[in-house]
Amino acid sequence: MPHQDRAGFKKNEVLFRDDQIDPLRLTDEIRRLGKCGRKAALLDTGVFGLIELEWLAKEGLRLYTSDEAGRSGSDLLRIGEDIGKAGGRVYYFHHGAWDGDTATGRPSFTDLVNAGRSGIDIHVSNRESGRDPARLCELARACREGRAWLVYYHTGPLSAGIEDLARCGAWIHLTEGCLSGAGDILIVKDAAAAARRRGFNVILHVPAVRDVSRIRDLIEAGVLIRWETPPSDYRSPLRELEAKSKKARLKSRMYYLDPTFLP
Repeated sequence: MPHQDRAGFKKNEVLFRDDQIDPLRLTDEIRRLGKCGRKAALLDTGVFGLIELEWLAKEGLRLYTSDEAGRSGSDLLRIGEDIGKAGGRVYYFHHGAWDGDTATGRPSFTDLVNAGRSGIDIHVSNRESGRDPARLCELARACREGRAWLVYYHTGPLSAGIEDLARCGAWIHLTEGCLSGAGDILIVKDAAAAARRRGFNVILHVPAVRDVSRIRDLIEAGVLIRWETPPSDYRSPLRELEAKSKKARLKSRMYYLDPTFLP
């Protein structure tokens, strides 16, 4: 069954899970939605075989997949090529270590570089595995070569590596919890300025406002704000900031599946 009308979900996109629909039914749905000017998307958990995915890819869909689906690097490239030719797009999320898993054939770092160069959007988090800033920069450059995007989700303390990545070109997701002082504010502002010169930006997720003045400072510096709090009362100093930041909405490729998703 499709997951539709979810708050914050991508417009004109209907998401299906591979464990809740068979390939033949999905093919019919892709064609039906196409006639209505809508896009079908598939969340790949590894249920479908490679041949089934290649078959579906030629119908033109959006594929959300990850290292947890157990696809090899070569399989990812094959699927991505078919989807690209059909006018679709692949969003790949890498949770684990860079070097992949030889037991399952999961993509290595070199595979990810090749995927980025082939036009596959790469999403990476540092929550489960630490990320070498130099490799993140290499991956960002590879994605730019392939007109793909690197989307990076950072947790924990900030470092100069964030600025380096921004200069290479990437969408960088942070939470307000990453900001511990004036030095961090400066890092984020500099990173946002560097990223914007490449056509990207920093996205700050705000689950709870700790300091109104620093949020105002970041908005004025051009940082994109993702509010995860209810709309403020009209008397709140946040009301004006919410109105300003809503003018810059997140594009669908800036996040994986849902804008509230912070792996």
